[in-house]
Amino acid sequence: MLYRRELKYLSEVDRKQQWSGELETLIKEGMELRKEYPKAAIDTAPWLGRLDKILQKNVSRLDDGFRRLKNGLIKCRDYIFKFLENPAIPPDNNASERGFRKLKVKQKISGTFRSDAGGDAYFALHSIMDTAHKNKQSELDAILAFI
Repeated sequence: MLYRRELKYLSEVDRKQQWSGELETLIKEGMELRKEYPKAAIDTAPWLGRLDKILQKNVSRLDDGFRRLKNGLIKCRDYIFKFLENPAIPPDNNASERGFRKLKVKQKISGTFRSDAGGDAYFALHSIMDTAHKNKQSELDAILAFI
């Protein structure tokens, strides 16, 4: 989920505050609505209105992490609920993180690549293959089209 780690951390930093819980609830409700209506284009105006009410709250008395998260959310406000407008946009980045996990394991096991060019080639091929796989296309055909 979007900002899940930060929200969980902030909830643990200050258990008395409700700001991070309200924000987490709002995002969870949006994700549940998307699951309920997987193919519908949902108007984001009410969701952005609720988000704005949360973002208007003063977090200056709280830990510095609250202010940083709030400022980050303000910067990307218009994009937070895009997954409701467009069913093709996933509400989280779990697929991207899963795709990257294999690369990090490879790096952790081998330590590094012998050359920058070798690492670049490995990452480029993996990216092409992973994208083709996600789009239900032939990975070999995708590599051949790239060459």
